Amino acid sequence: MTVYNKILICIDGSQESLHAFEEAIKFAQDKKLDVFVLSVAPPYSGDLGLIGIGLSLQELNKAYQQALDVAKNIAERYKIYVQPLYEEGEPYEKIVDISEELSVDLIVMGKKGLSAVEQILIGSVTERVIGYSKVDVLVVPKFSSIKWNSIVVATDGSKDSKIACERALQVAKQYSCQKVSIVSIPEVASEVFAIKPEIFDTHLNKIKQHLTYWEEKFSKESIQTKIFIQEGKPYKQILEIASNTQSDIIITGSHGRTGLRRLLMGSTCQRVIGLSKIPTLVIK
Repeated sequence: MTVYNKILICIDGSQESLHAFEEAIKFAQDKKLDVFVLSVAPPYSGDLGLIGIGLSLQELNKAYQQALDVAKNIAERYKIYVQPLYEEGEPYEKIVDISEELSVDLIVMGKKGLSAVEQILIGSVTERVIGYSKVDVLVVPKFSSIKWNSIVVATDGSKDSKIACERALQVAKQYSCQKVSIVSIPEVASEVFAIKPEIFDTHLNKIKQHLTYWEEKFSKESIQTKIFIQEGKPYKQILEIASNTQSDIIITGSHGRTGLRRLLMGSTCQRVIGLSKIPTLVIK
């Protein structure tokens, strides 16, 4: 069974989203995937007085429709068929709803972020899609490529990160990955450590067992595997290891939450996505 068969690529006409689209098209062409491309025109929140005096909603939404024409032209260059979809409404809701209606197994999104603040705040649409989506989300920064030769798997031993490790193993096997780096940054709340410092040692031993288990699983597939147990800010360590190992992609889990807590991905996941120069695959 293949990992991904049907993907939904989200575009808004920006260069970042069209770059992600082209990279996803190359990936889809190579792996023979079914492709849908979606452009969502958000609700108009400007001066309603402008409507009716020469400025129509149709004109305001024209850029989102034109983005689909650009996408189709890109797809034609690669001789791959894509199904264009245009919607109006709250973007993250439409993206999640359409992904469920089409039963896609991967959502691909571009990443904006020029300033330091924009890099950390990855955008409400992307964050909400990751929070509410039931399928994996691949976030592709501008100038990056979708490749699978070398991957970094971030794990903390939680249920969600175990799912991420399992998916990473599937991806590595199917896409002929050559090298995997599995990284964990053990953390214990300072107030807990102050009362019972031995808890950290217990936690560290569990992390070591967890990483060793997955190292053996990857190695059995003849994939060069190395584990990293680091100290420091988790997002910094993950990004540093990704850079030092010249990795192509970072794979991380998404902590299962309900209600409004879905929107709080956690500072580590958010900062990794926001600051990474390579794609991040968030496993659901």
